[in-house]
Amino acid sequence: MSEDLERAQRAIVMALAQHSSWLHRASTASVNRINAEIGELSVKLGRALAERLDGLSAAELQAFAAGKYTSSRLKRLNAEVEAWAQAVDEAIQSEWTDSAQELAGYEAAYAGSVMSQALTDLPVVAVTAASAYKAGMQTPVMGEMVDRMLSDIAESSAVRLNARMRQGVAAGEANQQIIRALLGTKELKYKDGLIEVTRRDVETIVRTARNHISNVAYNETYKALDVQEVMDCATLDGRTSKYCASVDGRKHKVGTSHPRPPYHPRCRTVQVPVIADGLMGNRPYVLALRVKGQDGRSTFRSIGDMTDSQREAAGLKVGQVKAKTTYAGWFAAQSAEYQREWLGPSRYRLYSEGGLTLDRFVDPSGKEYNLEQLRQRDAATFKEVFGERH
Repeated sequence: MSEDLERAQRAIVMALAQHSSWLHRASTASVNRINAEIGELSVKLGRALAERLDGLSAAELQAFAAGKYTSSRLKRLNAEVEAWAQAVDEAIQSEWTDSAQELAGYEAAYAGSVMSQALTDLPVVAVTAASAYKAGMQTPVMGEMVDRMLSDIAESSAVRLNARMRQGVAAGEANQQIIRALLGTKELKYKDGLIEVTRRDVETIVRTARNHISNVAYNETYKALDVQEVMDCATLDGRTSKYCASVDGRKHKVGTSHPRPPYHPRCRTVQVPVIADGLMGNRPYVLALRVKGQDGRSTFRSIGDMTDSQREAAGLKVGQVKAKTTYAGWFAAQSAEYQREWLGPSRYRLYSEGGLTLDRFVDPSGKEYNLEQLRQRDAATFKEVFGERH
């Protein structure tokens, strides 16, 4: 293998692996914009529902509990929920259409820039934002289409809200109690209400769909540049799923039918081009043990939202390993405490005592970055990886 190919492979892996972590944080901004609007819409909904529920007759309450809208007042009650769901869907679709098309163009251009910086004499390709976005919207995500996944959020939310109101009416709950169950309480920042499920759905689906758009944009660029082979590249940290850990390093021929990320909701795995016999250079990792929250539960924390003292207390380490190192190889080198936390006690015993590998355990939010901030991060990465070349 030539020294030039080794150098190019090293640069490509470093640039795309680092970019993947920034990209995940950039999705937070899109999610938060949608959820902020949902919060405002939900406050208005709570007031409207409280007004509609007041004054309903016993017969109307009985009909509503049975899922029937027999009076004009009950129909208006149902219309409030439908209007809220429509407004939520419009907020989701508006944010998605604007940000996802821009993201598709940026990702295609970034992949092309990485390749052209790393390798000389590459053809000039023009994978447009429109074509990359169209390809992403026409390619299924875990068997589902993106537009259907997005529209399901508001539709399923409306079903849940109506069901909870009927449940409350049938149980004889006070109107205030019903509304509180829907919206949650101010003391808990409204995270204890049913609408919090909608916000979580937004976060999961939007993050997953954005990862899908990115990977499709990369794939379109790889095809245009005649890349022959790609490799699954998972994120080396404690939040990586068991499945992604098990397939890290798996290679696929471009242009053939093969698995493509996202492999699960909130997946962060990307596919990087393989231009040499084996991946060279380094890839970044973040190692942190679980941190206990105020509720007493423990969870892996993102490096981006931890203080210096929290990082130190968590035993957090940031560094690089050889690019050819798979998640399984990286994991094997970590402490028994970290392995036990990530696997859980039962799986850890099978792993440490029974000799089972990570693939045997698989059954077939941080800082906000907008796209401009992502560009700035990538510019710094380019300078680090490629120097001052343009």
